[in-house]
Amino acid sequence: MFTLLLLSITALFITNSRVAHAQASSAVDIRLDHVVTVLDGGQVTINDTVKLSAKSGEQPPLLQDFKIGFPYKYKFNMDYVFAYKSQNPEQRLTVDPDTGLGQIGFYGVKVNLPSAINLSSVPSYSFTVVFVFSNLVTARPLQEETFLFDLDLPVFPSLAQEVSSSNTTVILPSDAYLAASSHSFNQTTNNILTLVKEPLDAFTFEPGALTFTSDTFFLLEAIEARREIVLDEWEKLLVSDFYSIENMATKETTFVRVVFPQDAYDAVAIDELGQTLTMSQEKKGAATLASVTLKTSLQQNQTANFQVTFKLPWKNYVNQKRWSDFNLKFTMFEPMNVTLRKLTVTINLPEGAVFQSSNAGIVKKGAYQETQTFTLNNVTSFQNLNFTITYSHVVFWAAFRPTLWTGALVAIIGAVALIWQAQRAPTPVPTALPIRPEELRNYVKTYEEERKIRQERELLEVQARKGKVPRRLYRVRSRTLESRLAVLSRDLAGLREKIRGVGPRYAEMMRQIEVAETELKGAEADIRRAEVSYRRGELSAAAYRQLLEGAYRRRDRAKTNIDGALLRLREEIV
Repeated sequence: MFTLLLLSITALFITNSRVAHAQASSAVDIRLDHVVTVLDGGQVTINDTVKLSAKSGEQPPLLQDFKIGFPYKYKFNMDYVFAYKSQNPEQRLTVDPDTGLGQIGFYGVKVNLPSAINLSSVPSYSFTVVFVFSNLVTARPLQEETFLFDLDLPVFPSLAQEVSSSNTTVILPSDAYLAASSHSFNQTTNNILTLVKEPLDAFTFEPGALTFTSDTFFLLEAIEARREIVLDEWEKLLVSDFYSIENMATKETTFVRVVFPQDAYDAVAIDELGQTLTMSQEKKGAATLASVTLKTSLQQNQTANFQVTFKLPWKNYVNQKRWSDFNLKFTMFEPMNVTLRKLTVTINLPEGAVFQSSNAGIVKKGAYQETQTFTLNNVTSFQNLNFTITYSHVVFWAAFRPTLWTGALVAIIGAVALIWQAQRAPTPVPTALPIRPEELRNYVKTYEEERKIRQERELLEVQARKGKVPRRLYRVRSRTLESRLAVLSRDLAGLREKIRGVGPRYAEMMRQIEVAETELKGAEADIRRAEVSYRRGELSAAAYRQLLEGAYRRRDRAKTNIDGALLRLREEIV
């Protein structure tokens, strides 16, 4: 009897709560603007602007939060959600994801209002919820020169209460033309569609579909992006961005758009074979939009791997607080209209520097240098990707290696002097050799030429393996390239020894290039071995990808080290 009584009281309490909630909801007038925007690249945003006001003659309750959502099937396409006060987009509101709407079949989020809203004392209150989706647009060919894109979207938002008016607007790409639709949209322009529903029932479940054509629309999948930030002791800031982007459209493309900071300079793009790619740049707001032209057309489901390297003004990003404390203020990645499935950012401090604030990154400590790595998944341009790194660095570290080499040189000279005194025989003391800027310029030019010929030889071997080059022509061109390489290697060896003898700083540059070359050759050999083992069936696909990823990372690091050393040599040429 006690149990039955307790259950009855509980059921009565729940019923009264539901009635009270229904009464409270009925006292609030809700109007919605549901804006669906298809961005170039394939990302889709849905902006739900909610306007709340008191119904005439009703006493609404204090509002502390609000729930809104969409059919559950779109949950797996959502990459990010945020909300803000409509009158002030900078004022973000806290959002609790995956809270549900109280009924199966719907995904809901709860927007926490900054304070209890009394609609009896204010005319209205409005806020906007932004959902960011990917993979809602798919491509299919219609004819040889016509391409169709299908958009799957929630036509109306889903709420737990009735909405007096819901206004849906779909914004397609600028040159898009509507081909088909599941709903009777009003087409105001070629790419803008509207639909109004009054009232909108509670728990509206209404997925829809649109089909449009476009000649310039890009549909991409950003598989991975890696950014490596290098700060050296000479106040140089070098950034290398590595991209792996897949073309999801049926139309082939010969270029890919990327974004980097507006104040970047000396930007260079290269592909995975080290070939320089053509790149055009256009200023866009606080960033630079660059179009990288690929060597070959990118077909559907093919992936392009390339790198963009550029320099940034030190004073714009690094602030010295005291004589040994520094702040690096940077953005993990510039906004793109695609979701980065995996983003890795690595910061390399100058030699001797130590991180003071590590944030959420992983710090790796070397003998003389510390690095910090951040890894994020499903990154969108709507997230706050700014970060600040604090580190300490004694300025005398800039002279550490020259001092070390000078000390070693002094020790050698001292040892020679002691031997000379012991044997009473004069021994010449080695001195630094002068070098002209022309010789440094010749070394850099010869090195670049040798690198270009090696790449040409690799491409020739690939073409020969595929049967695109006749064997006789292959042998002639191969002998010509080998002969040219032998001459360049001999010239480089002589120039390298002459530069090495100038002083410890130049000797260190030569050592860095030699170490990087050794690592580069080892990485390329590992890539070839992995490819051979995979073709023979000795490796699984997962192990093959893991080996390639590690080898590509080592190869990219070696190329970056070589480029950094060559860059420092170029700066010495006045």
